[in-house]
Amino acid sequence: MRQRNSKGLSPINATAAAGSQPFGVARRRQAAHKGVATRLSNREITQVFTNLSTLLENGVSLPKALGALAEERSLERCRDILLGVRKRLESGDLFSTAIGEYKSCFDTMTVNQVKVGERSGALGEALTNIAQQRQKAGKLRGEVIKKLAYPVILVLVGAAVITFLLTYVVPVFEETYSNAKVPLPGVTQALILVGSIARNYGWMVVLAGVAGALGVAQLRRREDAARAIDTQMLRLPILGPWLRDIAVLELMNVLGNLMEAGFTLADALSEAAESVSNRAVKGSVRDLHRAVNQGERFSREVERHSELFPPMVSQLVIVGEQSGKLTKATQHIRAHLHEEIERKTNLFVGVIEPVLTISLASAVGMVLLAIYLPMFDMINAVGGQ
Repeated sequence: MRQRNSKGLSPINATAAAGSQPFGVARRRQAAHKGVATRLSNREITQVFTNLSTLLENGVSLPKALGALAEERSLERCRDILLGVRKRLESGDLFSTAIGEYKSCFDTMTVNQVKVGERSGALGEALTNIAQQRQKAGKLRGEVIKKLAYPVILVLVGAAVITFLLTYVVPVFEETYSNAKVPLPGVTQALILVGSIARNYGWMVVLAGVAGALGVAQLRRREDAARAIDTQMLRLPILGPWLRDIAVLELMNVLGNLMEAGFTLADALSEAAESVSNRAVKGSVRDLHRAVNQGERFSREVERHSELFPPMVSQLVIVGEQSGKLTKATQHIRAHLHEEIERKTNLFVGVIEPVLTISLASAVGMVLLAIYLPMFDMINAVGGQ
């Protein structure tokens, strides 16, 4: 007789039941069974923490809250992870330990914030802070992407139009003018040459661009090379200060939240350094952490890194440290940097949009002029006969 598993299915029937599920669901469940976490988006993780904090603050136990969220249709992709975390809680693990097993979803900084909330008995508040931090970061990222979307689309559409004219339209007129033996002005000859190069060697340009992008991505895997690239990026006239403000805002967001959760300044700096995406700024923050660990004042070190911290940020840090309200000072710094990033983004987009529009319109106009200029000469010649 066949042995049956705990669900009353024979091995063959169990395999058939698994095979009847959608492939994605079956694979996620297999991954969860093997202890491999599905990678979740920032939105999904934020939603999980927001809903968990709401349930906890209303008296729902953590295991029941996880079970309730696992049944939410909007969190279907999170179901296996939520149930896995609940199972570990029921086995006696702490929540921070349970989510720490899913490293592809919950980074070390988030796990440490949860751990501090558990120790202080304010897990719901800690989850609320984490969710708010993620929401603010996601909102700012969305606003920046939205504002930069139009210039990017404009460039892509303009490049597509010019490529179409060079590769399809120009050859037709070139053949027409050649058959009619019409003398071509210099601008038209130059355009025909560019079109010929684009048709014959355009794929090489595309291949070189892809290879260059892959090469830079590979190069950035080396810490020294990535830091050198990011350092040069920070020195660019308009883009540099904008990137610096984003990096410092990333630092202050995490630093403020960790200090509010009970971390010391030195410990918070150590964790916050890993949250900064710019490698040059990350290296400077690590220098700050070493100096503070050696007993140096944070405000003095901030002044020494004037290339990293804008004057207003430095002054807020100095005042906050002198008054013993450094955590509150980080809130003002975050608000200031958020406004600065929005202002610089608006300024950048406001400058680049008309420049791109005029440049692309001029390029298309020059192409059309070069195409039709010999036609005018041909019409005049026919009319004069």
